Amino acid sequence: MPAKILLVDDVPANIDLLEAILSKQGYELAHAYGGEEALAMVSDFQPHIALVDVMMPDMNGYQLCMQLRRHFPDNYLPVIFITASEVTQEDVVEGFTAGGDDYICKPFDTQILLARIAACLRVKTLQDRLGSMQSELARYVSRPTMQMVTGKISGQQATDSRLADVTILFSDVRDFTHRTEHMCPQDVFRVLNESLSFQIDLIEKHGGTIDKLSGDEVMAIFEGDDMAARAITCAREIMQMRNEFLAQDAHELPRIGIGINTGPVYLGSVGKAGSFLDYTAVGAPVNIAARLCGVAKNAQVLISKSTLDSMGNTLPKLQSIGFQPIKGLSNPMEIFELIIKETVPPIAVNL
Repeated sequence: MPAKILLVDDVPANIDLLEAILSKQGYELAHAYGGEEALAMVSDFQPHIALVDVMMPDMNGYQLCMQLRRHFPDNYLPVIFITASEVTQEDVVEGFTAGGDDYICKPFDTQILLARIAACLRVKTLQDRLGSMQSELARYVSRPTMQMVTGKISGQQATDSRLADVTILFSDVRDFTHRTEHMCPQDVFRVLNESLSFQIDLIEKHGGTIDKLSGDEVMAIFEGDDMAARAITCAREIMQMRNEFLAQDAHELPRIGIGINTGPVYLGSVGKAGSFLDYTAVGAPVNIAARLCGVAKNAQVLISKSTLDSMGNTLPKLQSIGFQPIKGLSNPMEIFELIIKETVPPIAVNL
């Protein structure tokens, strides 16, 4: 596909000259006779580069470039300024500060013009490729990991580890291995994705961050205001969605148990620097949430008292299942079950 070039100049003769030169190179061209017209064209035409006259009556080239950067921050568009006057040091500073990429002085040499266009297009290709790689990578790693990686690449000195109070949600499909034992790998893959996809949607809907997907298990982190309430609401909606799946009688997949716990954790990179790192939450609250999830029965959401304590007086419908021993903890802790339906008999669990 030929590269698209947007020509912006208030003098028609200048546009005609550029079109005569560039059309022979196979470029797809569009032109505008002012800054406002150019801005209106960008979304539809989607140029790969813009050649912009500096002196225009409604909006000069520098102002247009700043508007392009403001309105289209995620789309890297190289801008080459074309000026009829001699380029001074002040012009260069102003143009580059506005977001421009290069200058061409009139009258220009055709070969130099084409070479500078080709150079800017190479940069555009690399920027687009990097953007695509970042978008694809974002599908496989958590949001904090992406922020940490992009920050380090861009030279930011952001701290990649910190202490934080968070709510941890673990979700796991009950008896997944047993129930998929005789399935072919393709069906196991499909069933697993069906189970995970709607849970991920709901976690993101309520402001949670997917920390890990481990087989049929999901670990999510909730931070900030109302984090515990959002995690519990998310768990309730996961169970409601599970019921909708079962009502459709498609299969018996979403046999889900959930554990929720709140407390201080250390958020940071674990692994080996320079080889493999994973950005995750570490601490006893994570382990407790995992234990609660591990013992939760099908359609059961188990919640720690620390999670409820963090919510104040606004509590969901719950029932206590008493003080239970938790593996790894020296003292038993009180566990609560979220009431999904109006009437739920007390359930004893062996922790």
